[in-house]
Amino acid sequence: MNKFVVGLCMAFTVTAFSQAQDLNKTILDNETKVWNTFVGAHPDINAFTQLVVPDYLCIEATGKLFTKADNIDQLNHLTFSGFKIQDPQVRRLSPNSALIVARVRFEAKAGPQDISSETLTSTVWVKRDGKWLAQLHTETFKK
Repeated sequence: MNKFVVGLCMAFTVTAFSQAQDLNKTILDNETKVWNTFVGAHPDINAFTQLVVPDYLCIEATGKLFTKADNIDQLNHLTFSGFKIQDPQVRRLSPNSALIVARVRFEAKAGPQDISSETLTSTVWVKRDGKWLAQLHTETFKK
């Protein structure tokens, strides 16, 4: 009986670990996809829109609160040349929500002004109709 219980516990542990790894990969992949929509001469607004919920919110490192429409308008005035997500940590909040926290170093310009920086970011992801979408994104300048 004890061997059965130990085996069952091990099976549950392996399954839980595998599910956590899958969630980590899925959420990090989606976070990367969002950042990739910014890179280039013009942001890929269509791709960005497909990765966020209709009532998406963003709290910028400058302290401004943006709706989805505000965020899209802002992106149209910026040019990102690259980014790097570092030290990502993913936490399951519920069966249909997760959080990612990471450091993000990005290279960008607002017109001729270099606005490249490193931020501490967090994004809440929600699962709707089987698809993970960003609900809330926050940024804080790294000191």
